Amino acid sequence: MTLDFIIEIILLVLLIYLFGLNNGSVFEGGLAGSGLYNYASAAIIVGVGIFLGTLIQGRYTGTFAEEMGGVLSGNAAIILLLVQLALFLAFTFINLPLSITQSLVGGWLSVLLILGIIIKPGPMDSLFFWWVVSPFISMAFTAVFYKAVRRLSFHFPISSVSYTSRISALVLVFYTSFVLGANNVGFIMGAFGLNYFILILLAIAASIGALGASRMSKAIGEDLIVAGPLGITSALLGGTTVLLFLTYLGLPASLTTTILGALIGVGIASKPRLFNKRYLVLVVLSWIMAFVMGFAIVYGIFAPLRVLLHF
Repeated sequence: MTLDFIIEIILLVLLIYLFGLNNGSVFEGGLAGSGLYNYASAAIIVGVGIFLGTLIQGRYTGTFAEEMGGVLSGNAAIILLLVQLALFLAFTFINLPLSITQSLVGGWLSVLLILGIIIKPGPMDSLFFWWVVSPFISMAFTAVFYKAVRRLSFHFPISSVSYTSRISALVLVFYTSFVLGANNVGFIMGAFGLNYFILILLAIAASIGALGASRMSKAIGEDLIVAGPLGITSALLGGTTVLLFLTYLGLPASLTTTILGALIGVGIASKPRLFNKRYLVLVVLSWIMAFVMGFAIVYGIFAPLRVLLHF
């Protein structure tokens, strides 16, 4: 075990902790805002879901980096991870969700270009296409699904609907975490050539991060949009299902874009009250900023260092 590898693992654990803190708020926030479950319960489920999702289905996106010839290690991996840590710290500080796949893929591509590795256009074209259309698919799918579920709920007593929402919230936290592991963490495992012993550390780090997500969860679940328990569960199910579909296509994609796209779909179907339209615009802009900043910052640091230090 080399010093570079030990540093990579430490940085990855810190990154996944921030990932749980930041991205965990996307689905925990809605549930907390609806009063369905507390953060401690959700945090445990997040860790278990991410571990099992990566273990069982992480191979789908884990091979993406390998097929592109871009499994990273050494100085390139360390610089890439340091930039990701800085980005997650900054976005979490200002209460904005950050897509780990978009920022990581941006930095990863810049490293491949600097190293002179040929990037296959076909897979990347497909990836960018689905990144653009996935929030709109999630929006449309969830709007239709929510209308159908809401109409169906009128035929049941309010007490039954409330009980079902609480049970489904618990299941959905696990489902979302499972898919998050299968897609996002699976890609990370492949991009850095990690073994499944390291996965245990990453799952624990994500769980601890999710436990501390209360401040950001308030921003996502209360200050951004209030859609009620039925709307929140519909958005989680719709957005996560779209991400699962992309996982089976072998494409690393963003949980934040699919679930927030789904929340907008619920808004179209039911017109919930938006507390902060400016915040919604910032969230949408962050989808673009994640990739651009990940690419530009890594390129701006790694390219001159490689020339100066000859690595």
